Amino acid sequence: MPQKVRIWEVTPENSLAPVKDGGVDLERRLEDWLVSDISVLDPGLLVIGRQVRTEFGGEIDLLCLDKFGDTVIIELKKGKTPREVTAQALDYASWVDQLDSDHILSIADEYFQSEDSLGEVFSAKFGTDLPDSINLNHHSLIVAETMDNSTERIVRYLSDLNVPINVATVQHFKTTDGREILAQIYLIEPEIAEAKAQPSSRIRRHRYTTASEMETIAHDKGVSELYKQLNVRTASMMRTTSFRKESRGYQIQVGDSWLAILVVDLDESGPESGMKFRLNGIRTMNYFGLSAERLRKILPAQVTDMAPNELRNLPQTEISNWVGFKGFFNSTEEIDKFVDGLRTISH
Repeated sequence: MPQKVRIWEVTPENSLAPVKDGGVDLERRLEDWLVSDISVLDPGLLVIGRQVRTEFGGEIDLLCLDKFGDTVIIELKKGKTPREVTAQALDYASWVDQLDSDHILSIADEYFQSEDSLGEVFSAKFGTDLPDSINLNHHSLIVAETMDNSTERIVRYLSDLNVPINVATVQHFKTTDGREILAQIYLIEPEIAEAKAQPSSRIRRHRYTTASEMETIAHDKGVSELYKQLNVRTASMMRTTSFRKESRGYQIQVGDSWLAILVVDLDESGPESGMKFRLNGIRTMNYFGLSAERLRKILPAQVTDMAPNELRNLPQTEISNWVGFKGFFNSTEEIDKFVDGLRTISH
């Protein structure tokens, strides 16, 4: 049964005065309030997009990330019928489910419209690095001023089927002296909703390592000097980000997006084999204006071709024209040769 909140104010005379419904068009103001402070719904969310246009022509009211880098689709009811708003939330979820990391980054860059990258905003919000493989999981949240029996029935049914969807009702009140109050209630407690959705998770979450932790791992693997040299030499050309546990991604900026071109895998590195790397040849050649032959010449001698499935979240356009390499850096001289080779044509 839909819940209705009642609020009383304790007066100076120690009596109770009911706080009446605010009598405002809450849905008209609610989106602005959520953008300014998403903690009204959940303090663990970061807004990365507003009115995000999908390939199907609709627009997602708000798109968020949580601390794991998973996406949260927030859809305001805005006068739609229960079936309309639920179907729309599921439709948007089916689209978001197919987005790769680069697309998520582009949405965030367009939303922030600042010099701060999503990685920087994410780190400031959650105190940890942005995972390179984001949007591994997603869930939907319908927000309404009131919830009817039909919406509750549909959402509870989907939740029982492990579909990650929930409803939050936000109600507005105004005190006698004009102060405005918001009250928020979830249809299904978030902890319960998350537990129900857990069996449908496609990929187990990893705790992504920080930059300092990566330095410790490099030291333990016996490739500390190689790792430090690569970071120092590429610092002005690329930014680094967590790729997965014990791996680090090196990204270049293309338009409004940050694209990974190089990945270092410390878990497969050692003092005898060297520091393992994987290179997206297409992005490297396009960005730095190199031919495949020239790129091979600045890489260590012992490299092999890499299959596209050895790097995740690649768009179809790259897979169909794929060029990729993998191998090991065995000396700081090999790293210098690689970086200097990029710098000679770098723009």
